[in-house]
Amino acid sequence: MDYQKISIGEFKINFRLQDLDKICPWGSEENPSLHWFGLTDGLLWINAGNQTIYEYSEAAIQYFGDPQLQYNDYQIVRFLEDFSATFRYIGESIPKSLYDEIGEFEAKTDVWKESHIEDEDEVFDLFYDNEYQPLIRWFYDRTFDSGHLVGGPLIGCFRFGDKIKLIWQSSYQLDNGESIWTAPAGIVEMTYEEFVSSVTDFYESFFAAMNKQVENAVAKDWGNVSLDKERLVEENEERRLVFFDNIKFLNHPRENTEWDRIIEIYSRMQQIVRTYNEEK
Repeated sequence: MDYQKISIGEFKINFRLQDLDKICPWGSEENPSLHWFGLTDGLLWINAGNQTIYEYSEAAIQYFGDPQLQYNDYQIVRFLEDFSATFRYIGESIPKSLYDEIGEFEAKTDVWKESHIEDEDEVFDLFYDNEYQPLIRWFYDRTFDSGHLVGGPLIGCFRFGDKIKLIWQSSYQLDNGESIWTAPAGIVEMTYEEFVSSVTDFYESFFAAMNKQVENAVAKDWGNVSLDKERLVEENEERRLVFFDNIKFLNHPRENTEWDRIIEIYSRMQQIVRTYNEEK
């Protein structure tokens, strides 16, 4: 996967909630309903340096025949849940040797696993459980997928001291070989302070918008659409508190990774990968 390295780049999470009148109720025609999750329907895109994550390419717009196709169009809370689940790990600084090679890490581990593919089952299982899994766990703890989207990118955040790298990739291609995204892969580096500030700004903006969304939803006559308005107000506040609690992990991480063991495995893996590539 090719990445574009940007030494210091902009990082901003953008969103736009859907108008209430355009949100489709859930359930059957006979028993339509709505809830807090459904009211987070909207568009989401991320400025990452001079690229935009979650922006559909012209090839995708033509392929799907949808001139309105622009950004990640889904319930925005799905992104919040997936992203915030990584915060307890992101706050922990990783070793510099891993930070410097983060763009190559996943590809190398894939080659390493491939080099063991012809092992007997019992031997492969031992390798997978005792070597491969302990090495990659820290990487995937800091990443989240976009499995709710066709060809959604894998996004990861990796801190070293006062800097952090945002990395993303999607290998999905259309039938004509073109990417579904304007920026299928990349790496952007910024200060950790800037990252935390941008994340906090996004959460504050999102819940300010959701407060208004809920207020309008409570005032609206939904006809035959079932909406528990009292519960809607309660859940909005519950969600706000949970997400802001998660942000605290960015400066107070819960994890204490055994980096010496990981570095030892990684160093051995690199030698195996070099030998494997030379023999192919």
